[in-house]
Amino acid sequence: MFMALANVVVLEPHLAFVLFLLLLLAAAAPIVLGWLSLLPAEHEPFAVPGSARARSPKDPFAIFLLANISVSLFLRVPGSDAAPLSSHVARLLPPEWGDQAVMIGFIWFGFVPGLAAAYSAVRRNPLRAPLLFGGALTLILWLVGPWLLNSIAGAN
Repeated sequence: MFMALANVVVLEPHLAFVLFLLLLLAAAAPIVLGWLSLLPAEHEPFAVPGSARARSPKDPFAIFLLANISVSLFLRVPGSDAAPLSSHVARLLPPEWGDQAVMIGFIWFGFVPGLAAAYSAVRRNPLRAPLLFGGALTLILWLVGPWLLNSIAGAN
């Protein structure tokens, strides 16, 4: 049904380009903020020398999800072609496993943004907001991105 609707509704290429660019930047901003929040805090300017820095708690699974949605977002950027990597993976594995490994990777990086958003919606963690918004917007980019790129190309 969605594909039939996507074939009927074709945006003007300029509008599709602006929407795709806004969606790409909106998905990238929380991911960048999430990575920045993982950096160690600097000393306060008037802190006592030798005092301990405040350490923020880290959730290893949240960091794993942040890394995965970063790769997932990178795979949706036009021009970042995963074909050379997938052909390299297909050469490393036995022939009957190569295509399945590439398909599993494609499914994983399409699924992980939704997992990150759901994990952050349910469980409180230090990266809650970046994972929630970055995951949701990256998932929308995976779902709507091909339709917007077809509209940009002028294909029906």
